[in-house]
This record gives sequence, C-alpha cells and structure tokens, in this order.
Amino acid sequence: MKRKGDRDMQIVDGKKIFTIVTINPGSTSTKIGVYRNDQKVFIENIYHTKEELEQFDCVQSQLMYRAKLVENACRVNQVDLDDVDSFVARGGGMASCVSGVYSVNDQLIYDCQTARTGVSHPAMLACQIARYLESRYGGRALVFNPPDVDEFQDLARISGIKGMYRDSHVHCLNQKEAAHRYCLEKGIRYEDHNFVVAHIGGGVSFTAHRKGKMIDSNDNLAGDGPMTPTRVGSFPTVKIIKMAYSGKYTYKQMEELLTRKGGLYSHLGTDDMREIVCRIRHGDEYAKLCTDAMAYQFGKAIGSCAAALQGKVEAIIITGGVAHSTYVIDQIRPYVEWIAPVWVLPGEYELAALARGAWQALTGEAEVLEYTGDPVFKGFHAARYGL
Repeated sequence: MKRKGDRDMQIVDGKKIFTIVTINPGSTSTKIGVYRNDQKVFIENIYHTKEELEQFDCVQSQLMYRAKLVENACRVNQVDLDDVDSFVARGGGMASCVSGVYSVNDQLIYDCQTARTGVSHPAMLACQIARYLESRYGGRALVFNPPDVDEFQDLARISGIKGMYRDSHVHCLNQKEAAHRYCLEKGIRYEDHNFVVAHIGGGVSFTAHRKGKMIDSNDNLAGDGPMTPTRVGSFPTVKIIKMAYSGKYTYKQMEELLTRKGGLYSHLGTDDMREIVCRIRHGDEYAKLCTDAMAYQFGKAIGSCAAALQGKVEAIIITGGVAHSTYVIDQIRPYVEWIAPVWVLPGEYELAALARGAWQALTGEAEVLEYTGDPVFKGFHAARYGL
C-alpha cells in the first residue's frame, strides 16, 4: 500500500516529470491548475456567488471551504493528490520580501492568517491551502513571487509625511511572467533591459522594471494610481477627508466605495467592460467619456513609469483582464506608443507562472528561500540620513 509522501516517479526521455498543483484564490473565484512540469493538464476557475461567501464571517473562515474545492477539482480531473510533488500558492498578507520561491513555514502561515499587510484578502488563504494539502498528501508547499515582493528604489519610498512610506504592492506574479514571455519571444534577457509593465484589471499596477527589479509602482492594495473599473484610484486627499468626516459614511462604506464600488462602477453601475464597450458602440456618450478618462489615466501612469526609467524603455507590456478590451487598448496607445513599442498580453498567467516557479525549485534551478517575516524595508537608517 502506498504511504503518504511516496511518489510514483515519472520519467520521460530521461527527464523527471513533476506533478504540480497551483492555487490562486481571489475575491470572487478560486483558480486551480495542474501541470506536469510547465505543461498544463487542466485549469479550473471556480466562481463563488455572493450568497456562498456571505455564510462566512471573514476571509479566514473560508479556508476549508476553498481547500475542499481544490481537492475536489483535482479528484474530478483524475489527479492523484498522493502523487503531487508540489502545491504552489500565490502569496498574500506577508511582510515585504524579495522575489523568488519560498517554502511555506510557520512564520509565513502566521503572517497570512493575521493579514500582516493590514488588508484581509482571499490571496492570504493560498499558502494555507498549500500547507493543508501538504499535510494530507505530502508533496511540498511553496509560494512564488507573492504580491508582497518589494524591489523599490529608495527614491520611490518617500511620501509627503515623515515616517509614512510608499509600499510595494504589485501584481508581481503576472507582471514578471508577462515580461519573461516578452523576453522569450524576442530572444533577450529580462535582467538586461527596462520595461514598463501595466496590469489592468479590477485592480491595476503600473510598474517600472529596471534590469530585473520592480523599482517603482502604484500601490495596488491601497487603491493608489489610476481609476479602474471598480476603484476610485488616487484622489485629492482633502476631498476624501471631508467625505470620511461628513457623517454620511461608515468606515466600511468608505472602504467599499474606494475599492469595490468606485471607478466605472460608480459612474455607470457596472464594471463589466464588455457591457460598457457595447454601450459606447450604441452611442452612450457618458460611458465613452468615463472609459476614455480611465484609459487617459492609464496612459499617464505608464508615462510616469517611463520617467522613472529616464526614458530608457525596451517595451511597454500591457496585461490583465481589461487588456482583452481592444477599445481600451486603442485608447491607451496614442498616449504611450511614442515612448516604446506596445506589446499586449491579455489576461492573467499567474497559474502558469506558479507552475514554472515550482518546477524550477523542484529541479534545483531556483533556490528555495526561507521566509523570516523580516521586512525588506524597515525605514531609512538614522546614521545614513541624519534622522
């Protein structure tokens, strides 16, 4: 009888074939993928209704509900979980860290359970699901390029309030994957060139990549940057203060407005880009004005990243769900294509990126890092800056 942790080793043409399960929980869905090395076996995106999620009093209480969905999806697709070599998760809720592959240890689990970033998001369940599956079936629980990766240059950290710093919260996993795919197609190395990578979806991150490092970006987690289909984006601070102290809104209502019911949703009552573009095609002038304004803000954000790179940009790479909209892309192009060639990679490639990271770790090509909970940035050194 096969014991937990025993593996049926598969070798093809002298090469070990690893089975990898990828896990990416989001606000309204749980994305699951199974790969043999970097080759997809299946991907399933399980959507959760509002009613399903309302039975849970907080994000953390969704853990076993989502973990069982991963188990069931694998079984339905005839994946023997006892033969899985790695359960690899998108991170979330961790202290700021360098990019790479991390072993899921107790400190990482604790930080995600307690939402160390201060924002509770289903992404923080990913590593906990991986740890649960590892404990039941063996394999190895890993995290790769979490959204908490911090590669900022010091210039990007300073805010207008002493002691309050700009944080790095970027769609690291998909951004770096999109950049790697561009480099693979062009036959160049990511570490040798500069890129502006824009992930545009419900949330957005516009990032300056300088020779393999993400040196500056808007704070996607905190709602910084342009307006989006669901988010207000950067806004005059005094106006936000007046709203918050007007007595018309609770904290929860303000947070919901700024992060989930702002942007195009606030203006048009929907965040569905297909519906919005359809309305534009049928003559809805206000829908056009608001969507064009969003694209205009996207263009300005790309330009600011180009400035951070001093104009030395190999390519502008646009990815994420909204990149499927040719209307939005066509509106962005005139603002930015004079800077560098625009390369569009619609959608998200996070599951494929997770599989690639785990595969490289399993083969020894990538070092597996130990998460300590010690943040990359702790403030500026007093002696150096005379603070």
